[in-house]
Amino acid sequence: MERTVSRRGFLTGAALAAAGVAAGGLAGCASGAPTSSGSGGSSASTSSDIPGTWDEETEVIVVGGGVGMAAAIEAADAGAKVVVLEKGDHAGGLWMTAGGSCTMGGNNVVQQRDGVKDDNDAWFAAEMNSCEYRGNAEVMRALVDAGADTVKWMEDLGIIWGPISAGVLGGEVKRGLAPEPNPGVYEGGKGTPNSGICWTQVWEKKLSEQGVPIKLGHRMTRLYREADGPVVGVEVETSDGVKNLKATKGVVLCTGTWTDNARMAAGWDPRIVGPDTYGDGGVPADDLLYVDSSGDGHIAAAQIGAAFADMSFVSYLYLFFGARSYWGWGEDPVDWSTNKNYAAGKGLTRKADLYQKSILVNGKGERYVNEASASDPRPAGRGALSENPEMPFMAAYLSLDQPRNVWMVADSVAAAEMKWPLDEMGKPNPKTGSMFDPACLAKADTLDDLAKQMGIDAAALKATVEQYNADADAGVDSVFGKPGPLNKIATPPFYGAKASLIRHTQRNGVRVNTKSQVLDGWSAIENPLEPVASIDDEPVIPHLYAAGELGNALGWRRVHNSLGHYATAARWAGANAAKATAV
Repeated sequence: MERTVSRRGFLTGAALAAAGVAAGGLAGCASGAPTSSGSGGSSASTSSDIPGTWDEETEVIVVGGGVGMAAAIEAADAGAKVVVLEKGDHAGGLWMTAGGSCTMGGNNVVQQRDGVKDDNDAWFAAEMNSCEYRGNAEVMRALVDAGADTVKWMEDLGIIWGPISAGVLGGEVKRGLAPEPNPGVYEGGKGTPNSGICWTQVWEKKLSEQGVPIKLGHRMTRLYREADGPVVGVEVETSDGVKNLKATKGVVLCTGTWTDNARMAAGWDPRIVGPDTYGDGGVPADDLLYVDSSGDGHIAAAQIGAAFADMSFVSYLYLFFGARSYWGWGEDPVDWSTNKNYAAGKGLTRKADLYQKSILVNGKGERYVNEASASDPRPAGRGALSENPEMPFMAAYLSLDQPRNVWMVADSVAAAEMKWPLDEMGKPNPKTGSMFDPACLAKADTLDDLAKQMGIDAAALKATVEQYNADADAGVDSVFGKPGPLNKIATPPFYGAKASLIRHTQRNGVRVNTKSQVLDGWSAIENPLEPVASIDDEPVIPHLYAAGELGNALGWRRVHNSLGHYATAARWAGANAAKATAV
């Protein structure tokens, strides 16, 4: 059957597939015809379906109240009228739950004070090594060249940086920064679990001084773009209904990642969705999560033709034992303005002895991996703790049939040696402390009872334990070659801690240049053989910018402590949007 597909409509389908949402049923066979608005997968905007009237108008709209606040500050400082849209009930987004440290070099002010000698060439080389040379070199170089200025900019806003530390890139040059406590300016600081809140509080305070509004409960569901032209506004869902907001100079997307969006994750790696798999969005409450990382920006950008960077490395992957949440606040209602009652325990502490003194069994009650391989090191500056999916420990877990129903098993002797918080495990609360979850814990005086609680065949579990205990007596793991000494599982009570797979910090998203402008995906289809000397020569979607985890160019597996680069890119986005010619 013949069908006429418009240029923009064809691109919509291609871009949605590139964004990894096709597997979720959002792409379909896109056409140029407009469909109903909302978050249900509307087609690319054309001049015919852009609102004739707008509910509000401003110059720059920033979507996302995390690093987006940095973009808004720069746009306002450049003289633009700015508004920040945040879908949650608090400013800060997932940024406020981050550890707060960053890796920044370039002979910045902190390095200078601590007598550390550095230069941009050396820092750039370390960054490219960390991402295994799959980050965009031009964008990375620009981030490095601007990095020292961002460190000083944050200091001028009120951050007190602690002494320089080694950081995560490896090598002899120290590039690790973290906020120190600064009472009266922000809560928390170095030594607290989420000093990312230090960044967001100084940004929020600055925006208040600038008179820039942060509209909470405003979820962007659509970008409006003139046909093959500029982005002119957004559609948002609010408690008062759907509204259309016009941006005469630009829209900056800082909507973060999509690790909470199982449908998008399945498009990239079907192994990381299903039972006992979760995003990093928050605390399970009535079997629901905060959905902070839902991919709103990715989907909206795809619908209007944005180009996408490689996202084959979906995210860092963690196995939490005894818990299924990445973070949480204990109070209800939550006071989002402080570190009070923030919980970041994430179940049992994942150190080497955790894996050495226990065994892991699958849903059949059998060991499936050398547990000690969880501590296999990666090359310096390239991550750690088997968080990458191709490492043997994680690969073994991902190869299991679903539902995996993996449990860590230890006896009372091993639990005591590892100093497990048995009192807390006996009264599990997924919102406080180590965030132990009742659904992820088992304790029994017999292996039969333990197996029943874990949903595993008792005979199979007992056979596995008997074999392991015999190997412990012999001093040799006959199944997987786990190095000794092996701890027998013999002294009741016996403990079980269920494994939960956590998707954390998705990598890459829409393609951006060194000005944080979003590249137009149509150019790659329209002129596939045309050489482009520089990423800054690529056609862009006018008036659309992106930064943070949505728009980073740090490579498929760049190590942690990325906050500094995200802030730099957001600053570019805000400043450049403010300079744009109004439409």
